[in-house]
Amino acid sequence: MIEDALVIVPAYNEGMVIEETLEELKKFAARIIVVDDGSKDDTAARAEKAGAEVFVHCVNSGYGAALKTGFTAALRFFKEPYLFAFDADGQHDPVYLESLISTLRKAEADYVIGSRFLSRETSPTPIARKAGSRVFSIATSALIGQRITDPTSGMIALTRNVAKVFASKLFPFDFPDADVLIMLSRMGYRIKEVPVRMREARRPGSMHSGLVRPAYYILKMSVSMVHFALRRDLKEQRREMESVF
Repeated sequence: MIEDALVIVPAYNEGMVIEETLEELKKFAARIIVVDDGSKDDTAARAEKAGAEVFVHCVNSGYGAALKTGFTAALRFFKEPYLFAFDADGQHDPVYLESLISTLRKAEADYVIGSRFLSRETSPTPIARKAGSRVFSIATSALIGQRITDPTSGMIALTRNVAKVFASKLFPFDFPDADVLIMLSRMGYRIKEVPVRMREARRPGSMHSGLVRPAYYILKMSVSMVHFALRRDLKEQRREMESVF
């Protein structure tokens, strides 16, 4: 049982699967926050029933906004030195949480990514998504001077200082992925990947389904990556953020 970390689970219309996800997660983590991002179903009620601390957005504000709420709450109301982000749809296997947090405990990194592409076991990933992740992997690796295999992974572990970045105005409200890695690298935080295996989500659909959302994601992410790559004030921003909370 992991006692020194808080798990943040962003959720939107996950009433069908949230209880099953949390029941499995509770076998590995002592404390869990669910951020219900304006769901139209009973996600919040089911999360509370499963024993999670629940924070609710009045309207759907985006995946990044849900993470930001969770990390802000963690910094203000909880004392755990380490934090996780963990998807609500059941694709993440909590058995890998220990390998992520052990990297932080050994002070080998400040931000740890669970990479499905480092694992010897194949993770079920749609071809289009795998291709997109590969493109952003190459771009991110080139921009930060470090090999990154899975910049779009939602299974991450981080220190409280990195959480201050997630709670700041710099953090994207919609799709925080490769651009956040570039921002953290420019700030001087150490990033590391560990192998994990992803599973099929327990319910159909994803935040990248359809045609318009993937197109918006690619355009927005590309612009945001260039923006953070060109900024020269990020180390100063880091010093200011670490002085709060």
